Amino acid sequence: MKNLKTILLILLISLIYSCNVKNKETISERQLNEYEKQISILREKYSIPGLSIGISSNDSLIYSKGFGFSDIEKKIKVTPKTPFRIASITKTITGTVLMKLVEDGDINLNWKVKDYYPDYLGSCERILGYFNTDMPEYSFLLNEYQPNRDDITLKHHLSHTAEKIPGNNYKYNGFLFGMLSDVIETATQSKFDTLVDKMIIKKLNLKNSLSSQLDTSKPNIIKSLAKPYIIKSHGTFELGKYPDPQLNAGAGIISSVTDLMLFDNAINQNLLVKENTKKEQFRPFILNNGNLSPYGLGWFTQKYKGYTLVWHNGWQPDAYSGLYLKVLEKNLTLILLANSEGLSEPFELGEGDVLSSEFARSFLDLVINE
Repeated sequence: MKNLKTILLILLISLIYSCNVKNKETISERQLNEYEKQISILREKYSIPGLSIGISSNDSLIYSKGFGFSDIEKKIKVTPKTPFRIASITKTITGTVLMKLVEDGDINLNWKVKDYYPDYLGSCERILGYFNTDMPEYSFLLNEYQPNRDDITLKHHLSHTAEKIPGNNYKYNGFLFGMLSDVIETATQSKFDTLVDKMIIKKLNLKNSLSSQLDTSKPNIIKSLAKPYIIKSHGTFELGKYPDPQLNAGAGIISSVTDLMLFDNAINQNLLVKENTKKEQFRPFILNNGNLSPYGLGWFTQKYKGYTLVWHNGWQPDAYSGLYLKVLEKNLTLILLANSEGLSEPFELGEGDVLSSEFARSFLDLVINE
């Protein structure tokens, strides 16, 4: 009888172990090789001069590689450590910083933006006037925003629901999201760059990252920053212009695939914000009518074949693009950075569906079975 109990215990332990191993087998070497082939095809299709990729499973970097050139003229190849401007992927870091400040009691998401944004009404009026007169193609960023209202909160800006009647509709607006850095600075009496450095870059020892292109503390990163390129006719490339070097809540951070994977691991392990806070960020924002938005608090979020996809893209026209995609139930992450707009511009990702990206869809088709 005693031997039978021992045998049953061994079998139970073996069963538990085999189940755990099975759960961790989220992506095979064959799948990695297949995705590498897909990346090569898609990079050529969308004329991307340089691309860096990383894939992590259960918080371990299982694949990383560079394709093409960070500097075409000098024939400098991209590596997983190559720094890029990460464009709107910055919003995931902003969301993390902001939610940590919420945890610490320094900020409340229900605060009214007007109370913490310097010269709020005057600033909005002047900027919209400038857009209407000199850059009418950008008027859409403010012409449906009503700063005279008394019910626009930080949460509305963080969730892209601040336009017209706050909370009624989702509409991706990087300009309004960017205003959050001014709010953070007013509330904390600290520069946003300093907070990003302290709470993310230095805390995680990110060696290939800077809070902005104005940061001169690591000249080697600026020197090795992937150059931006514009796609010309017949697949040729022309050197583009660097985007605005300043940091705001919506864009400006420099980082690499390897550093973003460290950031990703820290998120997964609740080293930056608590588990409940993270879940709140990843949860779809509930609109006033009860419908779910495709965006949470600093992240896009959606379901696909029973899995939760949490993601963000980056796009700075004629310069840089990126994709950061998490499959939560598999603890699987894909990060792509490029020195052209090819990872984002063709796919209208601001609508909130990552499946419109061929880079994301080909990856998900490999790792998620029906």
